[in-house]
Amino acid sequence: MFVTLEYNHRIPGALKNAIDFLFKGWNNKAAGFVGYGSADSVRSTEQLGLMTAELMGATVRAQAQLSLFTDFENFSVFKPAPYQEKSVNTICWTKLFLGPVL
Repeated sequence: MFVTLEYNHRIPGALKNAIDFLFKGWNNKAAGFVGYGSADSVRSTEQLGLMTAELMGATVRAQAQLSLFTDFENFSVFKPAPYQEKSVNTICWTKLFLGPVL
């Protein structure tokens, strides 16, 4: 499960470096994505999906896009909107069942 923010329309540099240098540990794994940011971090989760495909991983189709404006109280306390719960639960359950297959 990747939980990431969006920085300049991309994933943060530290996460990119971790994937580049520790890629062997992430080969053939299942991955789900939860992104947060002011623009819901759609671009960063798409980038992670492409990177996971290059690692021969299986991605969960459902994604959760959390907004700093509606899903965080005072931009710091996580208070997701009720409709986000279904997305996050779908990601978790799909990854739980998909993980052992790989």
